[in-house]
Formats: sequence, C-alpha cells, structure tokens
Amino acid sequence: MGVAARKIAYAAAPARPALRVATGGRSRSRSAASRQARAVGLFRVCVICVALLAIAGLARVSLAAEAAAAAIDAWELQGAVKAERQEVRTLEADRSALASPSRIEVLACETLNMSRPEAVGHLALPETAREAVVVAEAPGAGTARDASIASEVMATLADLAAGEAQVLLVGDMGLGIGQ
Repeated sequence: MGVAARKIAYAAAPARPALRVATGGRSRSRSAASRQARAVGLFRVCVICVALLAIAGLARVSLAAEAAAAAIDAWELQGAVKAERQEVRTLEADRSALASPSRIEVLACETLNMSRPEAVGHLALPETAREAVVVAEAPGAGTARDASIASEVMATLADLAAGEAQVLLVGDMGLGIGQ
C-alpha cells in the first residue's frame, strides 16, 4: 500500500496588518453606558409620543361623541319645531273657524236666546238740535245759548252711543232688556 510521497512545506507566519493607534477615545464601559442612556432616552421619547397620540385619540373620540350628541339633539329640536308649527296651524284654523260670523250667530241664537232684530231703528234728531249742532261746528258763529244747546245735544248723543255700545257688547240678555 503505497502512499504517495508528500512534500511538507512550512508556511511563513501571516503578516500582521498595519495597526494604528486611536488616542482620546472612550473606554468600552463608558460607551456601553452611553448607548444605554441613549436607549433609555429614545424609550422615553417613544413613550411620550405614544401617550400624546393616545391623548389626541381620546380627545378626537370625545369630540366626535359630543358632535353626534349635538346632532341628535338638533334632530329632536327640529322635530319639536315641526310639531309646534303644526300645532300653530291647527290653532289658527280653529281660531278662524271660531271667529266666523255664522258660527257666532248660531251660538248667540242657541245659547243666549238671541235672534236677528225684526226691525232696525234709527234716531232722528229734531230740527232745532241739528241747527244747534251746525251752529256749534261753525267757528266764531253763534252765542253762548247756542253753545249750551250744542253741548246738551252732544251729551245726549254720547249717552245714546254708550247705551247702544253696551247693547252690542253685552246683548239684550245681559242688560235684562226683553225679558
């Protein structure tokens, strides 16, 4: 069994690379502490950023909830306004129906036993009273006697007008006339 012969050659030691000296550099322990301090600072910054984002998210959600609540309230108020407007329309229709002259006439006939007058009377002033009124109206004309007659006529007319107004406002039944 033969083995081929081998040549054993010793290799020379590898050449050392050129080294250079760094002066004033930090030591390894200080560099690790510095990296750890940077990591802690970076972690704090990240925690602060996450906290700010969380606060901003909470603020956004709370504002959105308030906006939704305000929108719901606005819809409810619009519904209430529509209902009140409908109520106003109904009341206006009722008021116009209640104020119609035909309805008032029916109520007056049924409840107050009133009826339409058979005859309408007019007041006719005597001729002397008419002349007194005309004389009293003319400026600078007439005497003191004419002025007193005119004032008496005016007082009588005012009393008559007040009596007729009472009859119109209260009615014959309210004054006790026609019983």
